[in-house]
Amino acid sequence: MKKWFTPKNLAVLLSIVYVISLIPLLWIAQYNYPSADDYSIGSQCHQVWEVSHSVFQVIWAGIVRTVDDWFHWMGYFTSNFLMAIPPSTFGERFYVLTTWIILGMLSASTMYLLHVIFVRVFKGDKYTSHCISMITLFITIQCMVGRTEAFYWYSGAANYMLLHSMSLFFYGLLISSVYAQGKKRAIDLAVASVLGFFIGGGNQMTALNVAIVLLIAIGFMVYQKKLKENRTLMLPFGLFYVGFLLNVVAPGNWIRAEGATGMNPIKAIFVSFYYCLDYCINEWSGWPVWIMVIALIPLFWHLAARTEFSFRCPLVVILFGYCLVSAMMTPPLFAVGNLGAGRLQALTFTMYILVLVLCVGYMTGWVRRQFELTNNVQGENGFSYNQIWCLLGCILFLTAGSIITIIPDSHYYTFSSALTDIFNGSAKAYGEALEQRIDLYNSGQKEIEVEALPAQPVLLYFSDIKTDPNDWENLGLCRFYGLETVRVRQ
Repeated sequence: MKKWFTPKNLAVLLSIVYVISLIPLLWIAQYNYPSADDYSIGSQCHQVWEVSHSVFQVIWAGIVRTVDDWFHWMGYFTSNFLMAIPPSTFGERFYVLTTWIILGMLSASTMYLLHVIFVRVFKGDKYTSHCISMITLFITIQCMVGRTEAFYWYSGAANYMLLHSMSLFFYGLLISSVYAQGKKRAIDLAVASVLGFFIGGGNQMTALNVAIVLLIAIGFMVYQKKLKENRTLMLPFGLFYVGFLLNVVAPGNWIRAEGATGMNPIKAIFVSFYYCLDYCINEWSGWPVWIMVIALIPLFWHLAARTEFSFRCPLVVILFGYCLVSAMMTPPLFAVGNLGAGRLQALTFTMYILVLVLCVGYMTGWVRRQFELTNNVQGENGFSYNQIWCLLGCILFLTAGSIITIIPDSHYYTFSSALTDIFNGSAKAYGEALEQRIDLYNSGQKEIEVEALPAQPVLLYFSDIKTDPNDWENLGLCRFYGLETVRVRQ
């Protein structure tokens, strides 16, 4: 059993399972089409593309739109630019790339950051690190809340999930640069500097979290008198804060705030601590999350054998993780007074799972160090029998529990939701209806009536135009296609 159940073989197995679990998500993406802000925000760049077919002119139009929004609507210039150029700018069928881009970025950034932490910093086994990444990503994606806005609605996904993925690359590059030398370090710092500026100009939830993490990092370097030793880090740190400052002081923020009904800053901070407990523990920590936690313990136990790190302050680390997830909830509470939007919950859930994984790893490392003080424990080359049985038990329990759960609730996991929408025909009917509408939009008619959608697949449907031709979504679609009026037939 020990010869077969090795970190390498487990990494291969979990990778196969993870890739298979993504196939339904990518399969159903062929029926995905733009909606809401994809039309209203992306209309200018689409019109430029229709006239010029020049990528450079489209990019320039996106920059012009971003500057205008910075002055008149919202300060997060990176998000505004990304939302101004959805894949549908170059043709509606390119919109299927939304899911590929988001899932690819989230997967790559998570694996990169965890590899840097566990392999580069803690000198752990790369296969064990990869196992942890696969478990983290599986739970994050398959148990995702607000999954439509996280993976299929470009405007929401680009603003939140894409910026979150960029921030994970940013963290990984900063950490990697500390352990790299020469040209590799210069490249890491250069890329991190560019990323840092644009992340500072992203959505305020991600930007605030990165600002807090960097501030804590600077505090540690000052306390340990290593600020001079790591002075090269000040370039990406500084460029991030430049972008963050531009984000915060934008005149558009005050214009948008006039119609907002958010909380005052102090109340928002305190409520965010409560919401962190309520959402993370009460709503988002289902049984698959706890199975993940149990499965991670033997993996981290094995990983901790290869590092000399002392793991001295587990309670402080857990408290910091709790504060970090809470801080992610503060901006929307301050701005709109709630965390109801699916994209806001999706981003917070993603950060919660990542922080939970890191806290479990730190606590397991601390327990191992305490155990080593009273027992003569040697580092293992492979998994012990107890670790193997624990991992096998988790795999079997997750498999059996998933089957039992999916039968009454076919939308429990993201992959099962995708398969349900595909096999019941709702995804195909939805896609064909929108394709027929697009043919009408491009027919040359200026006043158009369309039939109501025959289906609203759970995973794909976000919003639709209304019977009122003056609704903001209808007007945005008119600008996108150059129409006079469009409405749904009553």
